[in-house]
Amino acid sequence: MAVEKLFLDYCAPIVPVVNPDTGVIRHAQIYVATLGASNYTYIEASPAQDQESWLMAHVRAFEFLGGVPQLLVPDNLRAAVKKADRYDPVLNENYQKFARHYNTAVLPARPIILRTKQR
Repeated sequence: MAVEKLFLDYCAPIVPVVNPDTGVIRHAQIYVATLGASNYTYIEASPAQDQESWLMAHVRAFEFLGGVPQLLVPDNLRAAVKKADRYDPVLNENYQKFARHYNTAVLPARPIILRTKQR
C-alpha cells in the first residue's frame, strides 16, 4: 500500500441504533479512519471505545483499504494512548503489539494545550 498516514479516531455524537425486531435501543460510537493524502474514509459503528472495539475496527479498516499504511495517527483516546504527551506519548501495550504485528508505526496526534488568559 503506497499510503503513508491513516488518521484514526471516534467522532461525536453517539448514535442510537434501534433493533427493528425488538425496539431495543443501543448506542454506537462512530469510528473513523481517513487516509491523509486522499481523504478516503472508512467509517463504522462500534459498540464502545474500548480497546477490543478500537483494534478490531482497525483490522476492518485495513481490509477495506486493501492494506496497512506506514503510519497510524490516532487521537489520544485511552484505547490507543496510555499517557498523552506533546513530545513523548506512551502507547497502550496492546496497541504497540498490534502495530508491530501489522508492521506499521504509531504516532499519536499532539494533544492540544489550551492556554487561559491571564488578567
